[in-house]
Amino acid sequence: MRANIIFHSVSGNLFLIASSIQEALKEEKIDARLYRIEDADLHVLAADRNDVNEYYEDILSLPIATNEKLLSADIIMMGIHSLFGMPSAEMKAFLDKSMPLYEKGLLKGKYFYPFATSAVSYKDALDAIESLENWAHLMGLVSLDWPPYMHKDGLMMPKRPGEEIEYTSRRLASYIKSVFS
Repeated sequence: MRANIIFHSVSGNLFLIASSIQEALKEEKIDARLYRIEDADLHVLAADRNDVNEYYEDILSLPIATNEKLLSADIIMMGIHSLFGMPSAEMKAFLDKSMPLYEKGLLKGKYFYPFATSAVSYKDALDAIESLENWAHLMGLVSLDWPPYMHKDGLMMPKRPGEEIEYTSRRLASYIKSVFS
């Protein structure tokens, strides 16, 4: 089984959450891979903000998510930061590029799990997750019967990634292993 974890991280929080999920899945002997959403402006933010710069090179070292990465997964996990209750423009552009997969029904039956952060509120993150879930539903993806993870960014600083996400990641990975065993 292969889980492709696709995320758009600016401050590093989603990178840390995705990495925690990947580590927990690997402990359960699940092939889990990280992919980043392309962000042409990340270098500008990294030059101005220490929190962005802290994980900038780690994020850039990851392969860029593509439609092929969606196709190669049994479970597609997507992480977004919420901007006014919506996915970032970069994530939206990635989702828009998946239209050929929709037209051919190529993702039907694969599994899906969303997670999000918000600097504003859990409601803001929940609204963004709803957008991802709408995309997943239209693609024919099957949502895992596990609550989406939402994290208010301020709760993660300065102890990143923190015990909460590590605990949640282990529980999620154990659940996924039990579903697919």
